[in-house]
Amino acid sequence: MRSEGTRQCYERNVNGSSAARIRSAEPADAPRLAEIFNEAVEDRVATFETQLAAPESAARWIAEDIVLVAEGDDGILAWAKAGPYADRHHYYDGVREATMYVARSARRQGLGRALLDALAEAAREAGAHKLVGKIFTSNGASIALVEGLGWREVGVHRRHGTLDGEWKDVLVVEKRLGDESGV
Repeated sequence: MRSEGTRQCYERNVNGSSAARIRSAEPADAPRLAEIFNEAVEDRVATFETQLAAPESAARWIAEDIVLVAEGDDGILAWAKAGPYADRHHYYDGVREATMYVARSARRQGLGRALLDALAEAAREAGAHKLVGKIFTSNGASIALVEGLGWREVGVHRRHGTLDGEWKDVLVVEKRLGDESGV
């Protein structure tokens, strides 16, 4: 759960020139988060989900998870969340599953790098010691992104799920947060 009343801002350089404003998501952001997620559903490159999300779903993510948004002059361009790794299992309390979505118009501009970097910081501040993620093996851009941020490849889940009737493999990645020799 995210802390109520906490509105963090994380300034990050994007492509070495401009700064992206990265902040905690607010309830009013829900419609835009759903729009960006729905672009990913339509594009079929980053999620197994085939049903479009309603703003109410995005509002639930904002209320229950660590959710950050990246804003430009034209509003929210990307968002990321760190949610529970597994429901109802306290032994995974320090582990969060990360997901991120970038609007079509803002892809390949460095926002994902800045946003995932800020998400790792926010998750660590919230008590997490590790982020995990799953990426389609066909999604080279996302794989290159997490590798560049120091995420470690754990392995590949073969035939992990189907999308439009085709089996998809997913690369499992993790990012330890904080002192590598510690927790």
